[in-house]
Amino acid sequence: MNVALLLLYIIPVVLIVYSIQRADGTLRTGLTRAFEQFIILVPRLLVAMVAAAFIVRLIPEQIISNYLSDNSPWIAILVGTLTGLIIPAAPVVVFSMAASFANAGASTAGLVAFITAWTIFALHRVVIYEVPLLGGSFVRLRLLVAFPLPLLAGALVVIASSLLERLI
Repeated sequence: MNVALLLLYIIPVVLIVYSIQRADGTLRTGLTRAFEQFIILVPRLLVAMVAAAFIVRLIPEQIISNYLSDNSPWIAILVGTLTGLIIPAAPVVVFSMAASFANAGASTAGLVAFITAWTIFALHRVVIYEVPLLGGSFVRLRLLVAFPLPLLAGALVVIASSLLERLI
């Protein structure tokens, strides 16, 4: 069992014990809220994971291995960045897609660029939230300034991997 998974089990237990000690209704409120979220999120997670699996299966593995592999890291970074820019999906879909890409032979640099681009640019968030709330001029400037970041993140993976190979 890895540390992250262990923390996922330990943190709720600690919070439950603390809320029991408070004896002010926090436990009941917290469990009610958790159940409500469970009912809302589990069906969405299941649908999103199935959708992610189908999306990746519809893309031939040859395309993934050609454009996202270690054979051409700079192309993988560019393709990963562009793919991350256009994927309008929730985290469960994006990370499921990234895992499927990895299983199909995608490089770490391409995956880092993909996830970084999605995190920074998620087109659906830009259109739904940023433009209406912050205005077009702000969004244009933010996107212009942030555009190199996924490319830089992927390049740093290539450089770090190269340095690690020399050290090991």
